[in-house]
Amino acid sequence: MNILTWGDLHGQDIWKKTDVDRYDKIIFLGDYVDSLYLDDQTIIRTFTEVIDFKKQYPDKVVLLIGNHEINYLFPKYCPLGYRVSKVENFLTIFLKNFDYFRIAFQYRNYLWTHAGIHKGWYHYKLKEKVEETDRNLADTLERLFIERYPPLFEVGWARGGTQYDVGGPFWLDASLLIKKPLAGLHQIVGHTHVKTIKHYKPYPKDPETTVTLCNCVERGDGSSYELFLDEIEEQ
Repeated sequence: MNILTWGDLHGQDIWKKTDVDRYDKIIFLGDYVDSLYLDDQTIIRTFTEVIDFKKQYPDKVVLLIGNHEINYLFPKYCPLGYRVSKVENFLTIFLKNFDYFRIAFQYRNYLWTHAGIHKGWYHYKLKEKVEETDRNLADTLERLFIERYPPLFEVGWARGGTQYDVGGPFWLDASLLIKKPLAGLHQIVGHTHVKTIKHYKPYPKDPETTVTLCNCVERGDGSSYELFLDEIEEQ
């Protein structure tokens, strides 16, 4: 399984350089809209082109939802780059194509979400919600998203939320994730800005728990993350 991951685009079109034939999966980590630098029309065009890319390669391309998209669905916090004048435009495009998006993707013990799963948040907010019919954690997250389970949308204190919450998979800050990620998973996330792809092994004696930060498109070196694993397993 050859997997390419793109971090938060925020209107950037660098993803177009992707050699589609090289990869079995191409995963976008969300945050397609809003920008500190680009104009509204550029953002709208890129957002639409990414969706068209998914339609062209429905089994290969995975579009995750980020906190910037969530904020247009459920306005509560206004992240940087928020476009008040374009709420209707972004929301119309998003809702029209909503079925092409998801909040998590998992292959074996590799988990992609926008911001990550914190160990404490999982045990206090998610563990009791896991059902036997869930194939993996991504399935649990998708099911609870459909049910609009409130903890999924919690904003961590590091991002302006309450002092008691670390944040759910849309709003968890990487400073908290890399200290206590959920054990047993290789997590690939965006959300928190980094200059280039960063890898962390928070638990020295546990090689099966890692965190890879990929949000370096808009304010970093524009890198994508390539992951090469043996065997292809459909999810």
